[in-house]
Formats: sequence, C-alpha cells, structure tokens
Amino acid sequence: MTSTQCAYCERFSHFTIRWGEVYGRGRAVRFAATCDNCSNISIARGPVTAGADAVDNSFVRKSLGGHESTLEWWPKTGEAPSIDDVPGAIARAAREAYSSANIQNHMAAILMARTVVEATAKSKGISSGNLKSKIDAMREQGLIRPAIAEQAHEIRFMGNDMAHGDIEDAPAAIDAEEILALMGEVLSEVFQGPARLERIRGRRTNPS
Repeated sequence: MTSTQCAYCERFSHFTIRWGEVYGRGRAVRFAATCDNCSNISIARGPVTAGADAVDNSFVRKSLGGHESTLEWWPKTGEAPSIDDVPGAIARAAREAYSSANIQNHMAAILMARTVVEATAKSKGISSGNLKSKIDAMREQGLIRPAIAEQAHEIRFMGNDMAHGDIEDAPAAIDAEEILALMGEVLSEVFQGPARLERIRGRRTNPS
C-alpha cells in the first residue's frame, strides 16, 4: 500500500503507481502515482530496500518495502489541526498558517499568524488604527488579558519583519512553531475559551 494525504482532494488516500524506477545504484526510487479518490497525479521519491535498477511497477512497489513513510511527495500538502469555535474566515487563515509551517514555508506561516491576530480584532469591531493599536484596544476592552496582549505583540513584531520586506534573516522552523503557539493562545482567549465556558455553563444550568 502506498498512501498519503492528497494535495488535490485533501483526503488520505491510496495511490496507484503508474510509472517508476529504482535509481542511484539501487538506493532510491521515484515514481508517478494517481490518487484513487480523485485521479490526480502526484510524484514521490525516497529510499528503497531493493538493490537493482528497474522500471517495472510491481518491482517499484516491492522495493519500497517499509519505506513508504519516508517518501517525499509533490505537490506538497500541509496538515492543519481542526480549529473549533472560531469564525470561519479566521479559522481558514489559521489553518493556512499551520499548513504553511508544515511544508517549511515559515515566512508565510508567520505572516498568516499576524493576519489572524488582526482579523480577530476586526471581528470584535476594532477596525481603526494599526495592529499595535488594535491589540491594545483588545486588551483595554477586556477581550484579552495583558499577558495575551504581549503575546499578540510578539506575533506583530515578527510578522512586521515579513510584511515590510525585512527578510534577510529567514525565520527558522522554531520561530514559526512558537509564533503559531502564540496565535493559538490569542484564539483561545478571544473565541475558544468563552465558547467552552458557555457550553459548560449551559450543561450546568440546563441539564438534560
């Protein structure tokens, strides 16, 4: 079985190998395969267990052995966690941030995290001024605690570098990971925490 998440239909699907070869003195394989769900073509490569060059598809399948999990696939696809209790447009932007980080597009991930923070403020009616003033307004209106406001400002600082073209020093994976963690804190504070509280309160005051 050769399975992965399809970049086109976004389903975890089995792929049927259409053409392939073992190369590099029998140490690697590359092949084209179609998604069994949507029929679109993807390309993969990776190490193999066999030790001879071949173009026979059954041989390519056998040569993969237990290496399917180490295959690199193109187009790349980034998985993102489910984001509940957040307005649809903001949840989509947050998922895009996570997906970008998962395929090593760290600048894009940080820029989208900044977008999420600004969109969060706008969703609460805070639309005037720059992002600094929007974050401060969320704090002043009690939408976020001071500690969360500081985290939002860190997202702003890093995102501003990307947005203003200061990209000589490219962010590392850890930078994107930590910025996304801060983004998650902002979403939890503004949307998810209050929604969770309402559900718990509703079960307590209106038991079934």
